[in-house]
This record gives sequence, C-alpha cells and structure tokens, in this order.
Amino acid sequence: MKKFIKLAFTAGIGLMMLGSCAKTVNGTWARYEERGCKPTWVSYNSDNRSRKNLEALLKADGIIPLKIRISGERNLNCNTCFCETGKVYRVKVDESQLGLMFYYGFESD
Repeated sequence: MKKFIKLAFTAGIGLMMLGSCAKTVNGTWARYEERGCKPTWVSYNSDNRSRKNLEALLKADGIIPLKIRISGERNLNCNTCFCETGKVYRVKVDESQLGLMFYYGFESD
C-alpha cells in the first residue's frame, strides 16, 4: 500500500510539473525607442549591461523575454526627454504578455 501511495504521489507531481511548462508559440516583438530621459535599465557604458538590466527588470515582474536586441548608436545632442537618442530596444515576448510591455513604454513592433 505504501508503494502505491508513493507511486501515485510521484506521478501526480510529475503531471503537475508537465502541465506547468507552458510552451510559447506566439512570440511577438515589442519596441522601445530610447529618449533623452533614459529608463532605469539603461547602462551608458554597455549594451550588454543594459540587456541584462532589462531582462532582470522584466523577469521580476513576471514577463519572460524570449529575445532582447539592442541596435543603434546613442546620439547625445539633445538633452530633453522628448529627443530620441538613436538606441532601439526590441524584446520578443509571448503575445499574451505584450500588454505588460506597454507599461514600460514599449510599442508593438
């Protein structure tokens, strides 16, 4: 009887783990064009550090970034918050999480 209970418990845990592994099938890109007033994740020294900061920020809010791409060269000729710097951040997320990206100022790409 104890073996049966252990087996049933193990099988139940295994099924729960399989059910919780959601597969992402509808990845979509979100785009953020950096402006003069930079968001908290931006590192002036390194795109790699910016990528890691952005990934950590999103994961802390339950957003799973599938891919993060940073392109462009930073142009600091304008100091107002409305000027675009030339850096563009693209994050691929599951379609169901795209609305959460809008909170951070991202747009559909």
